[in-house]
Amino acid sequence: MIHPLPRNRLISTLVLDLMLIIISSLHHRVTFTNALNSDANEFLIKADSALSNNRIEEAIQLYSRGIQLLPKRWSTQQHHDVYPLEDVHDSDEETPHPKQMEIVLSLHTNYATALSLAEGSTENVLHAYETACILYRTWKRSAREREKEDAAPKKVAVQAFFFLGMTYQDLASAVSVRVGEEREEKQREYFQHAVKAYAAATKLDSNHWSSFANMGVVLADVGLNGDGNNAASLQMFDEGIMSYQKAIEVLVGTVVYDETRTHDARPTDPPENVNEVVAELHYRIGLCLVPFLFTGDDGSEQDFGKKLCTLPNVASERSCMELSAYQFYTALKFHPRHEGALNALALVTADATFGMSTDVKNVLQLFEDYASSFENSLVDQLNYNGFHRMRRSFEPVVLKEKGEKHKFQLVVDAGCGTGLAGEVFRNISHTLIGVDISPKIIEQAKRLHPVYDDYRIGDIREVLQQFPQNVSLLVAADTFIYFNDLSDLFAAMKGAMEEGGYVVFSLENVFADNEQRLTVHRPSWRWQITPSGRIAHRKDYVESVARNNSFRVVLYEKLDGFRKENGAAVPGHFFVMKKSNNSSPRNDEL
Repeated sequence: MIHPLPRNRLISTLVLDLMLIIISSLHHRVTFTNALNSDANEFLIKADSALSNNRIEEAIQLYSRGIQLLPKRWSTQQHHDVYPLEDVHDSDEETPHPKQMEIVLSLHTNYATALSLAEGSTENVLHAYETACILYRTWKRSAREREKEDAAPKKVAVQAFFFLGMTYQDLASAVSVRVGEEREEKQREYFQHAVKAYAAATKLDSNHWSSFANMGVVLADVGLNGDGNNAASLQMFDEGIMSYQKAIEVLVGTVVYDETRTHDARPTDPPENVNEVVAELHYRIGLCLVPFLFTGDDGSEQDFGKKLCTLPNVASERSCMELSAYQFYTALKFHPRHEGALNALALVTADATFGMSTDVKNVLQLFEDYASSFENSLVDQLNYNGFHRMRRSFEPVVLKEKGEKHKFQLVVDAGCGTGLAGEVFRNISHTLIGVDISPKIIEQAKRLHPVYDDYRIGDIREVLQQFPQNVSLLVAADTFIYFNDLSDLFAAMKGAMEEGGYVVFSLENVFADNEQRLTVHRPSWRWQITPSGRIAHRKDYVESVARNNSFRVVLYEKLDGFRKENGAAVPGHFFVMKKSNNSSPRNDEL
């Protein structure tokens, strides 16, 4: 069974900061007139101070006394729904000025926050937040002509709706541990209320990223909770992805365009650690694409490699695994040590059957497009030196087993490219044939490094069938990294190599910390798709396939740093194998 991954709770990173926002951002202090007594404002000031200094019970009493001084219409919850504006009815009572209404809403909202900190009745907390939300709806209907002056009350109302959603989430979590037939129904009801509250917050403030983010959690949380059970959510994964993406759009928009966008376009109350939050959001989108991999269900062993998904910013359907891998890669760009993304990436890319390696046409198109700049990119930009290192390491093998000045009768350079490997192996080749899938690359080889006696164009597995039991040396520098499963490739080599023939090839490897992670989450892993789309193969797997096809390892070396990728050295390894139909399972490595 695939090991489920614990979730990094997004909610917990938001709660304390956003609770303090309500307190610290308060308020334009004004003097109440008419029905709104200035004493209510004084109680608000004193209560905020008490709450800021963690005198919770005192703050609760002060907020309560301030609320009691308000006119009845603004001090109690009306009997209508929190969300639909049209259900609110006008009253003959005086409608507060926006700055006055800010204080009314702040008393109710901060009272609810104080109650939640006191760990009292969740129902009382819920009632207090609902009261603030309903009073804002009531006031908005009564004060439409003052819409342009709505900024201050709206800001408090957004926080009230946000914390109302949080409270419903808490209720859903509490009900999840109960036993009974109505548990799931009640939990779903609370989740639905939470989504409505978050949606109301985003309707008032389209830049309230935290409401989008937490709405995504309610819609589509994936993984394990703190008790080791599967996360509870509405399991509406498409909708959850949309909510997470909206939060990312708001946050990343500021990172990229902070100096050019207007104030209204910036996220409300952005976190200090923007990159870490954006990483978490991408990580959660990845989880939503492949939720079946991150549960404790035994059914998660199925092959979901061919399951297709879509994303709003992706033109066509793609493998869900491939899209999720991209999200995990993106998360790591924002936060390279995001443990959840690192673990998830190991799961979805180990033994993966998506991407370029699944279709030879993709590889062909890559090199056809790449042909004119191939050598410059490989040598000057990526600092590729694998073919030189392979040739130097192979030299002792030739001297030991063949002696000086030995030339192999028929040498095939598999994936010859522009002829860089062919040049360094030419002096030990009697007949040297360059093979590549790309006609344009072959033309470049003829022009830049005309060292071959003949050329073949096509898939190496098919081309090798032209040389049954006839090839004495096969060289493949950075070629087999475009194959995931090596079984067909080794079978083709077995058919083409003469008895005692040598195969010399390089492969990408995985970093040591990633290998450890793969071993934990996929103990029997064989290969991994890298961010470049190429394949890194496990040494044990390569040797196993080789034994099954009558090859024994003569030499194995690490080939770390044989190429660079985005400025970083790529780990690799190098194999020399000898075909021997009577070879034993052991490796006679030099």
